[in-house]
Amino acid sequence: MTPAAVSRIYPHCLPGALSAGLAFSVLARMPSVLVGAVGVALAAALTLGASDPRVRLAGILAGLLCAGWWWGSVRLQGLDESGLVQYVGLVEEASVVVTGPVRRSPFNLRMPARLERFGGAPVAEPVWLKLPLGRAPPQGGLLILRGKLEPPRPAQDGFDERAWLRRQGIHAVLDGGRWQLVGHRGGLAGMSDRVRAWLSGSLAPGLEGERRAIIAGIVLGADEGLSEQLRDRFRASGLYHLLAVSGQNVVFLAVGILFLAWVIGIPRLLGEIGVLAAITGYVFAVGWQPSVVRAGVAGCLASLAWLASRPRDRWYFLLVGAVVLLAWNPYNLEEPGFQLSFAAVAAIFVLVPRVERTLEGYPVPRPLVGVIAVSAACGLATAPILWVQFDAVPVFSVVGNALATPVVAPLLGIGLLTALLEPVLPAGAASLAWVNGWLAAYLAACARLVGGLPHAQVSSLAGVALLLGLPGAAIVLYRLRTPRAPRVIILAGTAALAFGGWQLWPPGPPLQPPAGLRLTFLDVGQGDAVLIQSPEGALLVDQGPPEGDVAGQLRRLGIRRLAALVLTHPQRDHVGGAADVLRAVPVDVILDPKLPVDSPDERAALAVARTGRVPITLARAGQTFRLGKLRVRVLWPDGPGPPGDDPNRWATVLLVSYGDVDALLTADAESDVTVPVRPPAVEILKVAHHGSADERLPRCSGSCTPTWL
Repeated sequence: MTPAAVSRIYPHCLPGALSAGLAFSVLARMPSVLVGAVGVALAAALTLGASDPRVRLAGILAGLLCAGWWWGSVRLQGLDESGLVQYVGLVEEASVVVTGPVRRSPFNLRMPARLERFGGAPVAEPVWLKLPLGRAPPQGGLLILRGKLEPPRPAQDGFDERAWLRRQGIHAVLDGGRWQLVGHRGGLAGMSDRVRAWLSGSLAPGLEGERRAIIAGIVLGADEGLSEQLRDRFRASGLYHLLAVSGQNVVFLAVGILFLAWVIGIPRLLGEIGVLAAITGYVFAVGWQPSVVRAGVAGCLASLAWLASRPRDRWYFLLVGAVVLLAWNPYNLEEPGFQLSFAAVAAIFVLVPRVERTLEGYPVPRPLVGVIAVSAACGLATAPILWVQFDAVPVFSVVGNALATPVVAPLLGIGLLTALLEPVLPAGAASLAWVNGWLAAYLAACARLVGGLPHAQVSSLAGVALLLGLPGAAIVLYRLRTPRAPRVIILAGTAALAFGGWQLWPPGPPLQPPAGLRLTFLDVGQGDAVLIQSPEGALLVDQGPPEGDVAGQLRRLGIRRLAALVLTHPQRDHVGGAADVLRAVPVDVILDPKLPVDSPDERAALAVARTGRVPITLARAGQTFRLGKLRVRVLWPDGPGPPGDDPNRWATVLLVSYGDVDALLTADAESDVTVPVRPPAVEILKVAHHGSADERLPRCSGSCTPTWL
C-alpha cells in the first residue's frame, strides 16, 4: 500500500478500528485492564518507533482496537450488573421515572423506567414497568406507586424477554398498581420530554386514531398508536422502516432549515448553526434509537464539515455513528434496529449507484428509478437480517415503496410545519393537519394493499433463497446479453424465472375435506385457534393473536368458507386474528358472549362483521347448533358476568359432538367454571388456559374413565 493510499483510508480506519474493538467486546470480554494497557502501550511503541506510514497506521489501529475492546468490556460489565436482584419477589412502595414511550397491550401498560427508590433503599437502576390499563403516565413523569419486582420472562414463543431487556441494562420488571404523578424529570432528559410532548401534541391537531398515529410514526418514529393489525401490514409490505426515524427525516429537516434561512435572507453560516440545533433537538425529541442517532450524527458532522471547510465523507459519518452507538451500549450490535439501519445505509452507498446504472435504458420513468434502486438495494441487504431476527421477509417492498414514497416527504414536512404553526395560527395548523390526514390514510391503504397480497411475506429458506436469487439471475442474464438478445428479452427471462419460482412457492396441496370429524389445533404461539371440520363444513373456535396468521393458515389448509366463527372471550390471544379471518374468508355467523370488557381486537372484528353484514349471535348456556351430523352445544357462560371480572371466568365453553366422539373446548375457563357445569365424559379435552396449572383437572390412574373432581 502506497503512502497516498494510506492517506486516503486513514480517516475511515480510525473510527473503523474503534468500532471493531467495541463490537469485539460483545463476543469476548477483555480479561483485565492490564491486557488492554499492554496492548495500547505496544501499539504506541510501534507507532512512535516507525518511519513507514503503513507501520504507524497499523500501530494506531491496534491501539484503537485495544481501547475499544477495553471500553466495551467496561460498559458491558456495568450493564450486566444489577442491584435489584436482591429485591426480586418483594412488594414495596417505589419511586420511578418513565424514560420512554408507553405501549398499551390488552392486559396492561408497558414502558421503560428508572427506579429511583424501592422501599427505603435508593437504587437508581432501569426497570421495565407494567401498570394496569387506563390513563397512561407521561414520558418523563415521576411516579409514586406500590409494586412487586419480578424477574423478566425467559424465552417463550420465539421471544426472549430476559435477553432483550438485558441488552438494555434491565434486569427486573416492576409490576405496579395505582400510581400518582408527583413531578417530572429535569435536565437534558426533561428538555427532551418537553420537546417530544410538544411535537406529539401539535403535529396533527384535530386528528385522532389511525391517521394521527401514522403521522406520529413518520415524524417521531412512534408506532404505539397503531393497531397490531396495521403494524403487521406495514411489516409485510416492506414499509415498516417509514415508522422509524432515519437519515431521510434528518435530510428533510436540514434542507428545510437551510431553505428557510435562504428565504429569510439569513447567512449560510447561521443556517448551518440552525441545522445543528434543529437536528440535536429532533434527536432528543425522538429518543435514543439506532437509526435516528446514526442519522443525527451524520447530519451534525455534515454541518460541522461545512463550517470547518472540510470535505464531507459519508462513510466516515457512518463509522462515527457506529462508534457513538456502540460506545454507549455495545449490545446495540445485537439489536435488529442497529443491524437493519447500518445494512440499509451501506447498501445505499454501494448498491444503489450500480442498480441505477443497470436500469438506464429500460422503460422506467426517471423519478421511479431512484425509488426502485433504493428499495431493491435495501431489501436485498436487509433480507437475511429480517429472516434471522423475525423469520419473515417482505416480497413486494419495491412495489410498496414505489406507491408510498410520493407522500412520505410531504407527510413529514407538513407534520413539522403544523407543529410550528399550531401555537400561533391554530386554524391554519388544523387545515394542514386535515390535508396530512388524507396523506396518512393513503399510506395506510398502501400498507394494507401490498401487505395483504398473497405471499406478501416469506419465511421458508427456499422462499428467501428464491427472493435473493432472482436479482442474481437478472444480473447474469444482463451480463450474457448480446445484440441479438436485447434488454426486453432479458426482462422477459427474469420475469419467467420469477413466475416459475412463484409456482414452486406454495407449500403444497390443501388438505382434502374430512370423511368424518377433524379437529385441527392451529399453531399460533401463545393463544388458541381450533378448526373443526366435518363433511358439511367448518367452524373456527378462537383465532389466536394477529401474529399467528390464522387467516393465512386457513388459506393454506384450503378453507374457503366458515359456517361459524366463535369468539370465546375478548382477549388478544384468542380473538386478535378474528378481523383478518373475517376479511379473508366468508363467514355465515359469529358466536360472541358479548362480555363487558373493552377489547380493541374484538371491536375490530365486529366492525368488519358489520361491514360484511355477518350476523352475530349471543352465546349463552343451553344453546345448540347443528352442521349436518356435527352438533355444538354451549355449556357456558350463562350471562355476561359483572363488569371488571376476569373474562376468563366467562369464556365460552363448547361441547362438540360427532357420532360417538365428544370434544370439550374450554378456552380459558378453568375448573372453577367447568366443574360446576358438570360436562359429560369426553374423548378429547382442550385443556383450559393453555395448560396452566389447575389442581381440579380430571385425572385417572391406570385404565379408567376420567371423573371430574
